[in-house]
Amino acid sequence: MVNPLELSHALTHRDCDPGRRRLLRSVSAGMMGAGLAEMLSLQAVASNTTHRPGQAKRVLVVYEEGGISQMDTWDPKPQAPYDHRTPYQPIATNVPGINFSSLMPMTAWQADKLSVIRSMTTARVAGHMQGCQEFFKGYRFDSSFDFPDIGSVVTDQIGTDCPQLPGYIFCPGINMPNHVTSTGFLPASRAPWKLGTKNLGENLADPAWEVKSLQLNPKLSPERFHQRRELLAQLDRSDVAQTETAATLQSYYENAVDLLTSPRVQASLNLSAESDKTRDRYGRDHRGCCYLLGRKLIEAGVRFVSVTVIQPPEHVNRPGYGQPKGVFLNWDHHEGIYQNGPCGGPQGMSNQERFGLPHPVMMPSLDRSLSALIEDMHTRGLLEDTLVCFITEMGRTPRVNKWGGRDHWGRAMSVALAGAGVPGGQVIGATNKEGGDVTDRLYTPYDYAETIYRKLGIDTAARLRRPDGLPIEFTDGGHPIREVF
Repeated sequence: MVNPLELSHALTHRDCDPGRRRLLRSVSAGMMGAGLAEMLSLQAVASNTTHRPGQAKRVLVVYEEGGISQMDTWDPKPQAPYDHRTPYQPIATNVPGINFSSLMPMTAWQADKLSVIRSMTTARVAGHMQGCQEFFKGYRFDSSFDFPDIGSVVTDQIGTDCPQLPGYIFCPGINMPNHVTSTGFLPASRAPWKLGTKNLGENLADPAWEVKSLQLNPKLSPERFHQRRELLAQLDRSDVAQTETAATLQSYYENAVDLLTSPRVQASLNLSAESDKTRDRYGRDHRGCCYLLGRKLIEAGVRFVSVTVIQPPEHVNRPGYGQPKGVFLNWDHHEGIYQNGPCGGPQGMSNQERFGLPHPVMMPSLDRSLSALIEDMHTRGLLEDTLVCFITEMGRTPRVNKWGGRDHWGRAMSVALAGAGVPGGQVIGATNKEGGDVTDRLYTPYDYAETIYRKLGIDTAARLRRPDGLPIEFTDGGHPIREVF
């Protein structure tokens, strides 16, 4: 057990050097594991920012992995050539003159809260990793240096409103974002906290799922846990916190303990605390649970939350599938995009699990969860100061290939924004009759990133500083999407 006198000395030492910080850190890390305790302590030392005025206080990014077809969601094209046209016709929304795909009937009733950008492009690239990286960073995927995530920059600039939790959270944090995320030249404390522990296969719909980094260290008995809490309480009553650094560190280690015991914090991560009506509205599958947990974290005051969705294979249970390992329900539908069954075929017989289920089978889940999220956040007043961004990493080809699928396409895609002063009921930009090329108001992931910063009140006319002292722009030449201000 840590000696209280040694710990007291660590806190009262004028500089609170790294060796003494490690001693103090052992108290909280011993309770909950080093990962989150380390992040909170680093965040405590580094965070000295105040929030600038802006229309948004928080950001919720919903990232659907695989590249959703723009023609089957936000930008239906009934005049496309017959051989390449989607079989799903446009439907009216609750905004006259705006149509969505008939695969989105519930979201269509939330159109008055949405700004749909049909003219987004990643023209230089049409790959999963590269597109994801550009949307998560606002910088070229082939940049000569490693630029930090947008969420990392945001928390570095304006901190968070929830000191008990990291300011940047992945919910749950899987696959593609895992590969591209980084803090770049920012401190390690700006990294996202990933609620999940797997790269693939995380399943929030499993009743046994839990945030493992918030579970008590199994090697720590209740008696020892109580002793460590008493130790922190003794320090709190003493005059040990003589320096600003020591006081800040002590505060965050106390918060680390609170994470394990605070009903409020635990409730923000407990989906079972929601009513059956709410659970059913979002959907009790993995996607619905991810979206709902994202809302709860925003409600708790977390600054930047990224909901990253790819359905786990163990959750797939469709007759006749014949896949012993199941399939990942992403949107990478190179084959059989409209068929009623698995998307595997001649091109992918060896890895049918890659292609998942077709758009019409997957879309009801997305439509339900997304419409529930927007409606719920509006009802709770969260849209007033939360920017919600619905993205995917690229579009899909306007022409159907010989396997009945749509391939990668970067020249045109759609994203949607809501909340934080974003005017609802509008469509921004346009594409040609096939949905493959932008014809009006072209925007890029760099413009998307610039829009997030501006909505949060971050002065992007200033410059970030690299470790070598050189100034660098917040985005790769991005400009705010003017129609959402």
